[in-house]
Amino acid sequence: MDRNFFLAMALSLLVLVVWSTWQASQPPPPEQPPGDEVAGRELPGLPEAPERPAPAPREVTQPPGAAPQAPMPVPESVRERQVTVSTGLYEARLTTHGGALAHWELRRYVDKSLPGGPAVILTTLDTAGQGELATPLLELGLGDLSQAPYAVEQPDPLTVVFSRRQGNVSVRKTYRFEAESYGFRLAIELENGSQQSLLPTFEVRWLASKRGEPDFTDQALVALHEGELERAQVASLGKGSFLRGSSAAEARTFAGGVDWAGAELRYFLSVLIPEVPRECSATFVPLEPGASGSVGLAYRPIEVPPGRSATREYRGYIGPKEPALLEAVGVGLERSIGQGWAWVAPLSRFFSWMLHLCHAVIPNYGVAIIVLTILVRLVTAPLTAKQMRSMKRMGEVQPRMREIQEKYKDDRQRQSQEMMKLYRETGANPLGGCLPMLLQFPVFIGLYYALQSSIDLRQAPFVGWIDDLSRPETLFTIPGLEIPVRVLPLVMGVSMILQQRMTPSTMDPQQARMMMTVMPVMFTVLFYQFPSGLVLYWMVSNLLAIGHQVLINRQKKPA
Repeated sequence: MDRNFFLAMALSLLVLVVWSTWQASQPPPPEQPPGDEVAGRELPGLPEAPERPAPAPREVTQPPGAAPQAPMPVPESVRERQVTVSTGLYEARLTTHGGALAHWELRRYVDKSLPGGPAVILTTLDTAGQGELATPLLELGLGDLSQAPYAVEQPDPLTVVFSRRQGNVSVRKTYRFEAESYGFRLAIELENGSQQSLLPTFEVRWLASKRGEPDFTDQALVALHEGELERAQVASLGKGSFLRGSSAAEARTFAGGVDWAGAELRYFLSVLIPEVPRECSATFVPLEPGASGSVGLAYRPIEVPPGRSATREYRGYIGPKEPALLEAVGVGLERSIGQGWAWVAPLSRFFSWMLHLCHAVIPNYGVAIIVLTILVRLVTAPLTAKQMRSMKRMGEVQPRMREIQEKYKDDRQRQSQEMMKLYRETGANPLGGCLPMLLQFPVFIGLYYALQSSIDLRQAPFVGWIDDLSRPETLFTIPGLEIPVRVLPLVMGVSMILQQRMTPSTMDPQQARMMMTVMPVMFTVLFYQFPSGLVLYWMVSNLLAIGHQVLINRQKKPA
């Protein structure tokens, strides 16, 4: 393979990988609890609220999605009570402080990075103890009700009702959970017993905080706004950026057209879904720069006259990023699975399907990745062979090319004419290896995203010490230096050196020696932090390419 083309492919892959992992590079503080977020929707049939300010006698409050005010303190005399809802898929605990969600754990997924391997917990609490799905209701002029005490009742195992009356205003939050899925519904009902109209937005907030566990290092706030997926990594939230400047440190609001919003991890998703997206807005709010933030989902204000009531309802999903489950919910939740650009996504889905098909035959995802790599190499073998033969011809005519360059170094036109004559006589083509490589490049990217985003690789063992294909493998750690020794990236680096030594080159010998050192070292360092499933694919692909090159090099030159 021509080193120039190989360098172009390598640099392109480097940009792709650095772009996808850049924002989650710094380790989070270990003491921070976990977090994810949720979004909301409006019920049809309710009157549309006029756009006017809140009644004058009431205090001025923050707009929806603004940074949370200090929540109203809970009197010590009001003891917290928690209600548990348990199914075969998850366990949820709700608290009377704010009628919020205090705990949500997934029973079928464990966090092996913590002692005892507990279930994955997708909720977090802020420093004041505020939980998820908090409802500040600032527009009521009653203060921040995020932690106000509520009365609670549980009419059945899957339904929990919180109620609170303050002054002449009553608030009722009703949770209805689904036993056979990761979904639920949250209805917020407001009854106005005062003498003035109210303009509530029924805002719901979800917190997100960085954690040290591997599953939480790439946590982000996410929203689907007017068909576009918007993300904000928690690790960079509130810090600003080179491209967006200080505006990245400010709250971001997506007004109207929000299909859903919440928090995501690589393999898990927590979102709220509004019934009428055009009436719903979402706001990403940085709380502690680089460590925590929140997303608020709010409806357009609706007028509630004296003696009247209004209700808004949200659907929610807190669970794994399994394509079938997300597609069953609808509203494009499956777009939260990272599958690359729009032109790459079909290939990513195809390779994910192929990976599952291989696993159905061979119940080991490491072996399935090897089989998939072999199949991809077999399909692309004609293109690869054409590329290798072209580079072999170019290597054979290289001495004659240097003679022409030296002989006509002062006459560029004559030099070009002689080069073209040489190409016609020998059948060599300097661009012969370009097109086959370009056709293979989308395959590499599609496989990259398929292996990177598949939840089935999470904690999937391969062999021996490689017990999780979604994380970097470690054979042992060097004592004192705490440097992990990883076999797959090292073998992959050696395979790249062998492949380059066997591949004919048209480069200057000094440049070729430099490339033979720089490229393997760069890729080895880059892949050292990659999930072992990705490294396994690239290593096997290199070994197959070496075998293919051996066959091409042994072929006799045709007469």
